[in-house]
Amino acid sequence: RISGEVPHLREGFDVAIIGAGPAGSMAARYAAKAKARTLLLEEHPAVGWPVQCAGLLGLGAMAESELPGRSSVLQEMRGAAIFSPGGSRLDFKARAPRASVVDRRLFDRALACEALRAGAEMRLCSPVRGIRREGEESVLSLAGGEEIRASIVISAEGVRGRLARQGGIMPPEVILSGAQVEVPFSVEDPESVELHLGAAPGLFAWVIPTGEEAARIGLCARSRGWQHLQRFLGQEGIRERILGSATAINVGGLPLGPPARTVAEGLLVVGDAAGQVKPTSGGGIYPALVAAKIAGRVAAAAALEEDCSARRLQEYDHTWRAILGRELEIGMRANRMLNRMSAAELDDVLSYLAARPGLIKSIEEHGDIDRPSRLMVRMLRRLDWDGLKLAGLLRYALG
Repeated sequence: RISGEVPHLREGFDVAIIGAGPAGSMAARYAAKAKARTLLLEEHPAVGWPVQCAGLLGLGAMAESELPGRSSVLQEMRGAAIFSPGGSRLDFKARAPRASVVDRRLFDRALACEALRAGAEMRLCSPVRGIRREGEESVLSLAGGEEIRASIVISAEGVRGRLARQGGIMPPEVILSGAQVEVPFSVEDPESVELHLGAAPGLFAWVIPTGEEAARIGLCARSRGWQHLQRFLGQEGIRERILGSATAINVGGLPLGPPARTVAEGLLVVGDAAGQVKPTSGGGIYPALVAAKIAGRVAAAAALEEDCSARRLQEYDHTWRAILGRELEIGMRANRMLNRMSAAELDDVLSYLAARPGLIKSIEEHGDIDRPSRLMVRMLRRLDWDGLKLAGLLRYALG
């Protein structure tokens, strides 16, 4: 049920989720499916806005969404063109689609609708200002003075995670500064993403086609992401392909590296607030959906058992780390490695890969943006003596 007004005095909820993004909606769906009385709180007047994501989802993320249709898909991706700072280029293209470009507003709203169908209740325009623990319940203070009680709270509030920090959960290891524009653009290949290494310290720049003459262009940097993006848009090879003014601008933070714990008394933290983002690509939808399902199940079970202690909720922390922890750890090592490499070293590695058809074939057959470590292992097995530098880098990333 969607309700705009709820009486001031009411029976408490088993589980309250803060934030109706993908993580929050999926957690609400799974908590409601487990028969917990579930409330989903969204501060904005509409789900899916503002958009703060590049909207490129791998096969794993699309499968984890469990959405029955593909109405939110704008374009399917089969390959990529990767550029080094010195102009080296690596192209690969799989036979079948490996990722989808989605309309995040439609995608997020579809996930929220599934949560409502499962029995969750949602309130829009309901920013949570504070949270405190009273006995066996959490009390959420909303703007305007209203208070809502719940046995367990799931924070899916995004990168800022203000309420998660208030509850004692530390912030992610690193928060990058991200910026993106949507522009009319001369797209080289509508089925291939462009990645530009070395565009800014932090991650990379991307060009994601949304059609034959439109693209999302963005990057993530350690700081001042918008300034770095403006410089990137003015570079040769990008500037002359822009066909008009931006139709959308998005800025925000990208959290990398989960904190040591993601639970406290009566509190679970999921998604960006928990740093559950792939450090190799900056994608957060896949790990957020995986973790959100676990959070919803554990929160519902604990609430119905009337045991909301941090010790009981550790099941969530242990389970999601068992599934995602190693991949995120490998991603952090790979991210640090790339940021330590000079422009010349990036050129050398990319040139080496581009000259090895066997390695390119491995990328085309086994590339997975949701679990890149699997490809790293396969590539390591195919390297020859000329690839000692790359082998060392892969071994470092894989630990």
